[in-house]
Amino acid sequence: METLKRILRQVSLFKDLSDNEIEPFYEIARKQNFADKSMVFMHDTPVTHVFIIASGKIKVFRNDVIGKEQIICVKQSGDLFPHVGFFRPGNYPAHAQAIEDTVLFSISITEFEKVLVANPHLSVKLLRVLGDRIVELQQRLEEMSLRSTNERILLLLQRLSVTHSSVQSDGWIKLNTKFTNADLANMIGTTRESVNRMISQLRKEGTLKVKEGHYIICPNKVNEDVFI
Repeated sequence: METLKRILRQVSLFKDLSDNEIEPFYEIARKQNFADKSMVFMHDTPVTHVFIIASGKIKVFRNDVIGKEQIICVKQSGDLFPHVGFFRPGNYPAHAQAIEDTVLFSISITEFEKVLVANPHLSVKLLRVLGDRIVELQQRLEEMSLRSTNERILLLLQRLSVTHSSVQSDGWIKLNTKFTNADLANMIGTTRESVNRMISQLRKEGTLKVKEGHYIICPNKVNEDVFI
């Protein structure tokens, strides 16, 4: 129970709730273990649950018409996914797969909605969280249409340095998740060759290092390059 309480407090939807407001969610969350590479849900299957990551990481992705994988995002501890299950019936919009041994708390959509009906102010909080998600998606669409490939790679590194990182003693930022160049390419809809060239350029410029499979970024230099 203590682990569940700690994890729920990390989730943007729950972190500002009082102890009484968050209590009903403790009762409906169910712990589940997923081994590395196991599927949490499949694209186009009915949405039945939302999930909160206690530990580990989840890759959310789709396959295009020729079967190429398109990574939408990588979720980590404290993240809730997917957001599409709320307020409307439907199917999961993508696949979700563990990329390391992962512990999740699952919450039935039916039970979740019962809590929201009993506590309408929580629905307002959820709508704000969903609004933030919509803004994020709009920004990514703008990047796809208005930015060059190199700029999109820099913006992606900038986002990852905020969401998947830890600050090193020298001020550089280490991405805690190991992303390959192919992973980065899949996230922004470009080719691995384009990412290879950009990563090589950034390494030569002293903006980025790679150590034991982890990207390590100089944040100030990335930010300067993005907004030139």
